[in-house]
Amino acid sequence: MRKATLLIVILVAVSLLIACDFTDSDFYIVDPVEDDPPVVSVVTNLDTLFQPRVNDSLQVIYEVSILNGELYYVEAVLSDLRVYSSDTTVGSFWIYPSQSSDTGLVNLSMEFYHSSNTNSLADIIGYEALTISKNYALDFSQEVEP
Repeated sequence: MRKATLLIVILVAVSLLIACDFTDSDFYIVDPVEDDPPVVSVVTNLDTLFQPRVNDSLQVIYEVSILNGELYYVEAVLSDLRVYSSDTTVGSFWIYPSQSSDTGLVNLSMEFYHSSNTNSLADIIGYEALTISKNYALDFSQEVEP
């Protein structure tokens, strides 16, 4: 009787171990039920300016509002140089002439990473993001007009 009980317990334990097998090299397909998609609005002080000059310095101010979601990260890149990164919905940073070796027009790219609300496992733990990009041409000619 003891051997039969022990054999049953061992078989149940082995079958449970096999059921909990997970390898990160396999694909696991999940059909998430999508929630309301986030409504995102991004406003910067550069939106109304055409090729602002960076003679002495230039302050960039941004504000992000997200309905049905959250902001993960903000990154600003001037040419190939990251000049700012944050996780706040309202912020500002300065751009200086020394941050660019180019003269003339230089691209400032701002990426705003936010939640996707797909209810997938990656979204639930904060590893699935959508992005909104803003690009601005900044004038680094350093010519001061009288």
